[in-house]
Formats: sequence, C-alpha cells, structure tokens
Amino acid sequence: MANRLQGRLRLSGILIVLGLLVEGLSLVRIHPLAFLVFMFVGGGFLIVGIAVYLYSLVAVDSPPES
Repeated sequence: MANRLQGRLRLSGILIVLGLLVEGLSLVRIHPLAFLVFMFVGGGFLIVGIAVYLYSLVAVDSPPES
C-alpha cells in the first residue's frame, strides 16, 4: 500500500517538475511556437501531475480494521 502511494507521489512530482522545466525553457525562446509549448506541453504536464497527486491522496486504501 505504501509503495503504491510513494510511486504515485513520485510520478506526480516528476511530471510537475518536467512541466516546470518545459515552461522555463520555453520562456528562453521568443517564438510563437514557444507560447504553444508553454501552454499545452508544459501546462499539460502540470495538470496531469496535479491530477495524479490529487488522485493518489483520494485513492489511499484504508488500513484493515482489527
């Protein structure tokens, strides 16, 4: 149970950091496609990372009752 939660949290962290890196790198380049990369690729990674994080918090199995 804890391994699945840690794996999901790690995945969400990686996706969020990847989204921030893509957005940061797209700010360096002045081009119309850089804006599209910023919005859709970087924003997509951020949204998916946040969604995985929230899902991992909601989908935690409750411990068995003794």
